[in-house]
Amino acid sequence: MRVIPVLGLLTTAPALTQSEADYYTVEHYSPPREAVRLEVGGMDFLSDGRLVVSTRRGQVWILEDPLVQDVADARWTLFAEGLWEGLGLNVVDDQIYVIQRGELSRLRDVDGDGTCDHVDTIADGWGLSENYHEFAYGLPADRDGNFVVTLNLAFIDPQWWHGQAVVPYRGWALKISPEGAITPFAHGFRSPCGVGRNAEGEIFVTDNQGDWRASSPIYHLVKGGFYGHPASLNWTEEYLATGTKASDTVPPPGAEDRRPPAIWIPYEWSRSTGNLVSDTSGGRFGPFERQLFVAELTNGMLLRAGMERVRGEYQGWIAPFRHDVGSVNRVAFGPDGSLFCGLTNRGWGGKSPADGLARVRWTGVVPMEVADVRLVEEGFAITFTHPIADGWTPDSEGFRVEQYDYNYWWEYGSPETNRRELRLETPRVSPDRRTLTLGLPDLESAAVARVKLPAIPAEGAGELLHRELAYTVNQLPHGEPTRLQVTKIVPPPPGKESQFEGWLMLTWVDPTALWSQTGWEACDVELDPEDRRRLRTLEGAGALLNTGERSSHFVSRPEFGDVELHLGFMLPEGGNSGVYLMGRYEVQLLDSTGVQDPGFGDCGGIYRGQTWPGRPPRSNTFKGAGEWHDLDLVFRTPRFDEQGQKVADARFERVAIDGAEVHLDVEVSEPTIAAMFPDEAPLGPLMFQGDHGPVAYRDVRVKPLGEPPDDEGWEQVFPEQAFDDWIADGDGEWELDGDVIVSSGPRGHLFSPRDDYRELELRAAVKVSDGGNSGLYFRATPTGGWPVGYEAQVNSTHPDPVKTGSLYGLAVVSTQLIPPDTWFDYHVTCREEEAGTHITISVNGVLITDHVDPERRYRSGHVALQQHHEGSVVQFRDVRVRVLD
Repeated sequence: MRVIPVLGLLTTAPALTQSEADYYTVEHYSPPREAVRLEVGGMDFLSDGRLVVSTRRGQVWILEDPLVQDVADARWTLFAEGLWEGLGLNVVDDQIYVIQRGELSRLRDVDGDGTCDHVDTIADGWGLSENYHEFAYGLPADRDGNFVVTLNLAFIDPQWWHGQAVVPYRGWALKISPEGAITPFAHGFRSPCGVGRNAEGEIFVTDNQGDWRASSPIYHLVKGGFYGHPASLNWTEEYLATGTKASDTVPPPGAEDRRPPAIWIPYEWSRSTGNLVSDTSGGRFGPFERQLFVAELTNGMLLRAGMERVRGEYQGWIAPFRHDVGSVNRVAFGPDGSLFCGLTNRGWGGKSPADGLARVRWTGVVPMEVADVRLVEEGFAITFTHPIADGWTPDSEGFRVEQYDYNYWWEYGSPETNRRELRLETPRVSPDRRTLTLGLPDLESAAVARVKLPAIPAEGAGELLHRELAYTVNQLPHGEPTRLQVTKIVPPPPGKESQFEGWLMLTWVDPTALWSQTGWEACDVELDPEDRRRLRTLEGAGALLNTGERSSHFVSRPEFGDVELHLGFMLPEGGNSGVYLMGRYEVQLLDSTGVQDPGFGDCGGIYRGQTWPGRPPRSNTFKGAGEWHDLDLVFRTPRFDEQGQKVADARFERVAIDGAEVHLDVEVSEPTIAAMFPDEAPLGPLMFQGDHGPVAYRDVRVKPLGEPPDDEGWEQVFPEQAFDDWIADGDGEWELDGDVIVSSGPRGHLFSPRDDYRELELRAAVKVSDGGNSGLYFRATPTGGWPVGYEAQVNSTHPDPVKTGSLYGLAVVSTQLIPPDTWFDYHVTCREEEAGTHITISVNGVLITDHVDPERRYRSGHVALQQHHEGSVVQFRDVRVRVLD
């Protein structure tokens, strides 16, 4: 038996001539009438074949002829309206049941005119706090006829990322009898949007990534099961009896025994999972009978899943099935075996079409696809829909199998941790050439296995259409069982008051002020429908687009070292751009539609240098032309010794596109071949390529990761110095809250006792409210009104165009660097030089303003804090001065 290194097998696949549309068509029905938004929350069929659809907008429509050949000819009837979010529907004996936010209802047409005239409340025994996110979902029935309802947690500001269960039974799955008796059945859910049944009638629940949810899971619903989110524990008998409240940030007792998902869906495949349905078409939907089809909203696609029982519990695999359907929230099989897809995305960030109804039909041609996956003692046995072509041997093609796990913590989602590549024994083809067995001697339990297959040819049926799957290995079929889970309990990350703490927003309000550029325009953007190789401008300012005929690169004026970077980007067909860290190291952005084996020049690749070979992304995450993508990365600069010699290469610690990690710990030994600078340095600007064709960027922000300032020589002038010694000027009201000085009263200023500060460094942590305004003064003199002196402006959203980072009256920063109600670090230096008074202002460790005042306006004075106006709330802490003269 020969063991071969997986990476050594990677080769470039031949160009594909087939597409998903060759096997499964997508048709979109016309809406019931003009201006009607059909945001589908539930679907089911009446016995006469008509389709009943409930919507988020509280209507129930009936599609009279869902099997019509031309969907443009479909006829709709409005059955009911005025409901409160119908996010689940079930037809039982031609009676229509709808789950509203606050009740399970039966809708009846008493007089037979085709419209609802009576709503019966079946059950309403759960709580509502009126939080915007307290949705109720459903509505399949179990084998005993009980309806299954799942209840979303509330998401409450300011810690919006923490789900809360402030009323019963948020985060629970309930079973409701036809007579209305409610049984709290299982708990520990976050946003359990999808409920469905497998071919055996077992209930499964999907949940959405967030706090305590590493990615999007599919759970088998078991009575009394705890599914991991602590908030729901507040409504257990134990917690109610003892008055215990679940912690937001600490794993609860017994967390190691939470129910594991049968399937973890990779984040790039699903960020908002809808419901799931078993193929009961009897072969009329292709060769996938009894498998599960899963709705995915964000990427606008369908996924396909298969499960098996290992040691008595469900686990299994999932793979992409059909892209470009729209924001799929609900799926249901029709009487003819076609798959109906209900679309909605309002507030949920889905892919176009944003709402409506689609129908997916099989063309009758069987694609070469993975038919099933089974975990065997050797590794994986993968069966295909066609025999593998004669003459093809696995020795000649490439495979990659990786395993990873996740963190179980309160943070929003989790990276794929402990990722490792597995050794692969020579794959074995079965005698009938339908099954390929992958020998994986190092395969472990409690981890997800990501399997990438080569372009396997079928006998007369093209190549493998989808070449990647993910199998959730909760247990191995042999050896000792494990109590570990895919999500590992880890020390919780530190808490935070704002999701933007530590970040600098580089394109908010005035998106070009901190950049050097020509030919770029602030606008809203969409793909040009008449020329898909172009991006069309729309009225607005939500993006930056290189509209000029000879647009330049887009280069930041501030320079950065170690950073975390976030931005959004959009490309047209054939689009090409790149993000350069320090103006030197490029992450390639390219229209990589259809690429299955990406190279370093494809989307997400780290582009090559003169001698450094570049690094391909792990997978192609490009969703398509005209789609917004998120790029997130952590970058570390090269290191230099005291003599300026490089001692460590630049390093991409992590690169992710739409949450999917495409690089981990990649060292780059030299700049990209098209870099702004041929040499390496400890600091440099951000640069976005603008001369390779149209590209749009938005929401560019960085989080500097530099070392905190040293404490040597600093004088803490507040709060360790007596607060009463500070001098109040004007009507401002100042108070001490712990170690924070706060003002929300009338205009006024607070001056340090010392009045001879001249050459100095000044630093403080500052926070200002929405609409608030303040300043950090130095060399200041009280006047009874506005002080005389230099002012480092503090302004997030006040109408004054002079924002945080400005030297008031002398050097204006019009970009909103810091959101309101967010702590940031302010650092000012003031020293005398031959040319004048040299002042620098840094925000969160990044130099924003560097100005010389040749008039030397203010020679010495106090440090002062400003309260600008009544209702403005400003907070300061850790105000320190270091004298330089």
